[in-house]
Formats: sequence, structure tokens, C-alpha cells
Amino acid sequence: MKRINRSLTLVTAVSLVAITGCAAQGGDSSAPPAASSAAPSANGSDQAAAPVITIKDFKYEVPGSVKPGSMVTVTNADSAPHTVTAKDEGGFDVEVPGGGTAIVQAPDAPGEYEIICTFHPQMTGSLVVK
Repeated sequence: MKRINRSLTLVTAVSLVAITGCAAQGGDSSAPPAASSAAPSANGSDQAAAPVITIKDFKYEVPGSVKPGSMVTVTNADSAPHTVTAKDEGGFDVEVPGGGTAIVQAPDAPGEYEIICTFHPQMTGSLVVK
């Protein structure tokens, strides 16, 4: 079941990227840009970009915190494949090929979730959900 969920999440993410890329390249260049659908934050700026976990030099670079249930992009800058796996109870486990990108959903419950790469157990970190 986990494999199906990961596959569906990855297919959805790839499809969205492909659609967005095609929309950005094609179309009428004289048309005005579309209005942003992002809600302004308290300081008047658009909402922050989606959170990203970067894997580089066999280490996790994790954002300070993410919102419960948010979709987190995982970018693997290494040539080796890695995983972002909840060490205990967290319910997330995603494999990211070398040079690839994947999407993982943060847990719904606030807390600190220890993460590990199942291929390289010396790789650890933590994802704070709040």
C-alpha cells in the first residue's frame, strides 16, 4: 500500500510539473500575467514557497519547520539514491533517485519526527511539524 501511495504521489507531482512547464512555455505572450491565487500573509507578501528538504553530500538540509499535512519537496543533489523515512511513527517513507525529486506529505500531528535514509543509516535528521 505504501508503494502505491508513493507511486501516485510521484505521478501527481510529475504531472503537475509537466503541466506547469508547458503552460509557462506556450500561450499568447501578449496576454497579461495571471493574478496570483496565493493569499497575502500578515506582512502583505505572498505565502512562502512550499517547503523543501535537500539531500546533499549525504546529509539532510531540512527547513526549520513545516505545517501539518503539508506537501514537502525532496531534492536529491547526490548521485546516489536516498530515502526520507520516518524513524518511528510518522508514516512517511519516500525514495529519491540520485539527482531526482520526490514529494512527501508531512504528518498531520505536530511534533518532531526523526528521519533516516534506509540505504545509508548514518544519514539522520529531524522534521519539525508545527
